[in-house]
Amino acid sequence: MSWPVPSAKTIAARMAATLEAGLAGVLDAKAISYTPKAISFAVRSSRGLLAWILRSVSLELRSIHSHVAWWGRQYFVDTAEDEFVLRHASIWGVKQRGATYAVGSVAITGEPGTVLPADLQMTSSEGRVFALDVETTIGADGTVTAPATAAAAGTAGNYEAGIQLSTVEPWPEIDTITIAVAFSGGADEMPVAELQSATIAHIRKPPQGGAGYDYSDWLDDKFAIKAVRIIPDVVGRGSVGVVVAMKDEDGIGRAPSDDERAAMLAHLGRPLTPEGVRPVTAYVSVHAAEIVAVPLTVRIRPDTPVVRAAIEEAFGRFIATLGDDDDTGNDTPIGATIEVSRLSEEISAANGEYAHDLIVPAETYTLGAYQFPVTGAISFAEAE
Repeated sequence: MSWPVPSAKTIAARMAATLEAGLAGVLDAKAISYTPKAISFAVRSSRGLLAWILRSVSLELRSIHSHVAWWGRQYFVDTAEDEFVLRHASIWGVKQRGATYAVGSVAITGEPGTVLPADLQMTSSEGRVFALDVETTIGADGTVTAPATAAAAGTAGNYEAGIQLSTVEPWPEIDTITIAVAFSGGADEMPVAELQSATIAHIRKPPQGGAGYDYSDWLDDKFAIKAVRIIPDVVGRGSVGVVVAMKDEDGIGRAPSDDERAAMLAHLGRPLTPEGVRPVTAYVSVHAAEIVAVPLTVRIRPDTPVVRAAIEEAFGRFIATLGDDDDTGNDTPIGATIEVSRLSEEISAANGEYAHDLIVPAETYTLGAYQFPVTGAISFAEAE
């Protein structure tokens, strides 16, 4: 059981009772006349001198209790404050992922044969800078598509396809620059709350030099991932398939781009090379998760706008928590089993819901090995 922390009032009352008994004993021993009322006034009244002293001391003692309790919370990573979460993470060797750079591709038109250097800087109308990853040459047809990376880390580098860019320095040979493949993968520094969860996961499952969960940890060190699933022997004995869903700016899962998959594979280690963090003998491939919208059809009682909104929130919460620490039936949302009993329980807990009929899904089913679930359309059936 936890140690109770008394209030300052309780501490003062304890000391007052002890002091009353002590004063009475001393006065009796010295044969000094007194009345219990006089002692009580001195010890307990807001105008009593001893009462003022006791109140001051009790406040300080309560502060000490609070300070000791605060320190007790810092000893455990799940209750520690941010500064001490960072300390716990450093002790266990868990890295806080820094901000990541968005990657994509640009389509450039211009004078055929023009050689464009690596690190050629391009900018958007709001001043975001991107740079070519490799040296490239405009083809005979006057076009070329080349990979590029945002110059600054963070979510600000995520840009949709079709946006026009221009060179930072004058390049008369270039006519247009258009984002061909959306820039994605830019993420801010890992929040302390995520670092806290990663540290707890590390303590529960320490690295094993190639266990399935190690791949998730390795990728989380460098990329803003949402979920990972490991498929053993995906293309033959000894091969490891790593299915990845990335985290978008809203924290929702999305499929990684080809450039992101290439970067993740390079980090893990390309097949038949000694590079990367994976075991040298492991033949690793990185696969994009297939984003699948999970539909819901339900008949609710009462059927009101407030209850419908609560059902939508409950359904979103159910999908978002698939494969988390409290879901003992699924290690990851990728390829998770959708249990209708758990979904029905979540709907039953929605604010204002009295009863419901779950129509879709009608029975428990399991997603495909590469499928990552997101909240799909909700249909509310009419009352029978």
